[in-house]
Amino acid sequence: MTTWDMRLRAIPGMPRIHTGDELGRLIADAIACDGHVLQPGDVLVVAQKIVSKAEGRIVSLDSVTPGDRAEELAHRTGRDPRLCELILTESQDVLAIFGRHIITLDNRGIVDTSGGVDSSNAGPFAEGWACLLPVDPDRSARTIRDDLHALTGIRPAVIISDSLGQQWREGSSGAAIGLAGIAGLERPVPGDKDLDGNPAWGDINRVDELAAAASALMGQSGAATPVVLIRGATYTPDENATMHDLLIRVPQAQELL
Repeated sequence: MTTWDMRLRAIPGMPRIHTGDELGRLIADAIACDGHVLQPGDVLVVAQKIVSKAEGRIVSLDSVTPGDRAEELAHRTGRDPRLCELILTESQDVLAIFGRHIITLDNRGIVDTSGGVDSSNAGPFAEGWACLLPVDPDRSARTIRDDLHALTGIRPAVIISDSLGQQWREGSSGAAIGLAGIAGLERPVPGDKDLDGNPAWGDINRVDELAAAASALMGQSGAATPVVLIRGATYTPDENATMHDLLIRVPQAQELL
């Protein structure tokens, strides 16, 4: 059933995250301090960056030794060879190169830029830090969901989001990279019709829609609101949800490097 109202709240008060922090507890505390109580049907969108930090996916570039392919990629793009080494390590394939932009099929099967490797909010640029995506974002989402259930008695749907670049569009937008408790796709119900009475076709990518809506509140730099609570969203609960249900096999590119 479609509702007319959906509310989104960027939860304030999340601290800076460090390796080993219990995200479920920190999120539950921040929600409570904001005067809210989790309810059945709630969705939490959690920025990938804090998940990666909690899981220790921050790398010092001083610890990275670039290989020949990384040096070639750096020459073609003008980027740090050490960063290029991380991009190659985190990717199954380089699909395209446009100036400094490197379109990749990452190790999780997601088409994104730079294998998900990002230096923003990873640490001072002068000190050379990079943030990698979680190894298994679905597992990360399930862990947060289970911890919130243990703490609050409510098991919300959880989406891990990231800002993904697209091969044929400028800029990036919020998208799901991990999920728990929510079906990725909303499929037409038998008997659904369009305005002309034709059978309804086509699946809706609900998790990317919600991730993009939450991203508008999170911001992309210093907003410090990496958790968004969504209430009133229409979605199908799914205890076996996985990002793999959304990913289409991408043909491998010709060797670019």
